[in-house]
Amino acid sequence: MLLLNKTLLKLARGLWSDILAIAAVSFLALVGSTALSEIVAGFLGSLFAPADALSGAGDAFRAALLAAAATFAAQLLKGLLEYRTAARARTRMRQTIFSKVMALDAGGIEQIGPTAAITASVDAVEQMQSYYSIYLPSLFYSIAAPVYLFFRLKRISLPVAVLMLVVSLVLLPANNLFRRKIEQIRRRYWRALEDMTGYYLDSLRGLTTLKLFDRDREHSRVLGEKADILNRNINAFMKINFTSFLSTEALIYASICTALALCSARLHAAEAMPIAQALSVLMLSYSYFAAIRQLMSASHGALTAISAAGKVEEILDMDTSRPYDPGLPGDPAHFDGIHMAGVSYGYAGRARAISDISLDIPRGKTVALVGLSGCGKSTVASLLMRFCDPASGRLYLEGRDYQSLSPEEVRRHIALVPQQVGLFSGTIRDNLLLARPDATDAALLDALSEAGLLDFVRTLPDGLDAQVGNAGAALSGGQRQKMGIARALLSEAPYLIFDEATSSVDPQSEQEIWQTIARLSHSRTLVLISHRMSTIRHADCIYVLEKGAVAQRGSHEQLMAEDGLYRELVTRQQAMEEVSA
Repeated sequence: MLLLNKTLLKLARGLWSDILAIAAVSFLALVGSTALSEIVAGFLGSLFAPADALSGAGDAFRAALLAAAATFAAQLLKGLLEYRTAARARTRMRQTIFSKVMALDAGGIEQIGPTAAITASVDAVEQMQSYYSIYLPSLFYSIAAPVYLFFRLKRISLPVAVLMLVVSLVLLPANNLFRRKIEQIRRRYWRALEDMTGYYLDSLRGLTTLKLFDRDREHSRVLGEKADILNRNINAFMKINFTSFLSTEALIYASICTALALCSARLHAAEAMPIAQALSVLMLSYSYFAAIRQLMSASHGALTAISAAGKVEEILDMDTSRPYDPGLPGDPAHFDGIHMAGVSYGYAGRARAISDISLDIPRGKTVALVGLSGCGKSTVASLLMRFCDPASGRLYLEGRDYQSLSPEEVRRHIALVPQQVGLFSGTIRDNLLLARPDATDAALLDALSEAGLLDFVRTLPDGLDAQVGNAGAALSGGQRQKMGIARALLSEAPYLIFDEATSSVDPQSEQEIWQTIARLSHSRTLVLISHRMSTIRHADCIYVLEKGAVAQRGSHEQLMAEDGLYRELVTRQQAMEEVSA
């Protein structure tokens, strides 16, 4: 069946030479096997005349050996080309998908989710690679092979040649009758696979919590149910695949039997067909459908590839373009720092996270954002980092419109220390150099010292070359956060955002981190987002967010004098600290 998919064909760029090479080598193998069949049939036919068979045996043997060697070489080369094409296809597709995911902003990453990204770059790619290494070469080969064999058989028996050609043309439409059902099963299969994969990943990440509340057996049972649903979809596909196989094989063998009947009738006709030609028909009739069989077998893999391509297409079609116009007018207020004017933003499918927010972050000052969970603090941080762009309103950085700067330019001025610092497998040096690849060891050590981590690094036998483990597993929570601070400092960005940077560390580490932040306030512009009210009381200006809007602003003393949310939060937290003390 003809299965062409625009996403798969778009991803085939750079692979066409390999695809055509596989088809060409397959054709050469067919030429060799056809020659071998005719040589063997001719020799067997000559056995009815022993004297002729004996005199021609040597030549027949040498010719058959040469044809067999050529066929073997072509098949070997075909296998090598298929392996290389599959490997190149996997590499290219994963690079394309990964580059696309990396280009997404925060909203886009949240929209696709980690499960879809994993299944697209791992499972989907594994299913799609056979489209390039097997299906497309088989499609080209299945067009050339029947035509070539038609002319080989036409010399022997035109009726047989026409019969085989017609049956080969009928097989693909007949096999296409099963396509719609197979596509439905494939869609259910991918939904079941993604559902099971997501549930498994969630269970794996939360295994400690499941054990803590003795819910692991229940999750194991649900996972088993999801695996059963996936298994039923696989079995349904195998059933219809087997039905398709039986139908096509029955048609193939019926045509071969008909061809043999025609040849048998010719053997007893007035102008008898030589036995060697009858044997050639027998051998070539069976080989006639090898290309069609190969294409039909590859078609089931191609259907899987097309289903998988649907998942990949959802990612590749996501808009990663960002507004950028260097000619945009600057801040009419000429504010020296970051100015946010009437900004609103909402994530896809959800209510607006912030609405008509205006705030100022003067250069050299410390500004804090506080409020209840979900009030929009982290969304403001994402906008400041230009992880996303506002739905309305404008942002200005030292007089320049954010959209007149590329995201990379913005991030050279502003660095973020998130709630969960992302570390990668490798050394301390590797993780720090992400911020500044050309940094010297002296610069790395200075950043570690400023972040309060240098003494710890000096106790390690390998120092900067010590391994941090998978996702920083070899470090404590406080040490990971300090690594994030050191990395931000290495970037030399004049603006630093701390988004709940101490929410997941022990009290000792929290105190050390806030001491570091206090030192940085003398040399950098800081934006502090914190749930601990006592740590932001010395900020030059505090913005209180409520339901996505600015409810209050001012210094700690000014806000405590007002009867508002800030005083309520401070009073509530002081009461809790007194109880815990």
